[in-house]
Amino acid sequence: MKTKLVIEAQVLEFIRRQPPETRRHLRAALHGIELGETFPEPLDDELEGFYKVKVDDCRFILKSEPGDIAPLFKVTFAERRKVVYEMFRQIAGLE
Repeated sequence: MKTKLVIEAQVLEFIRRQPPETRRHLRAALHGIELGETFPEPLDDELEGFYKVKVDDCRFILKSEPGDIAPLFKVTFAERRKVVYEMFRQIAGLE
């Protein structure tokens, strides 16, 4: 089953800043979600309701949204693994 993705501006900018090989991996991961080849993993604790996708040392944070025809994920944040969850908590107002 295909999944629709809505990609936030921060995520697009993060992808653009990456070296070519990493950019290819990040884009391939997003296409894998759209094609139903990859399913995001749910997060827990204060990030319950959000999902993650691991790509090399980067992470995408997604939120499931109701879709008209197909499942919909909003890709809300992307960053390097070391800082992604702490930065996302701050941005989402969870700290």
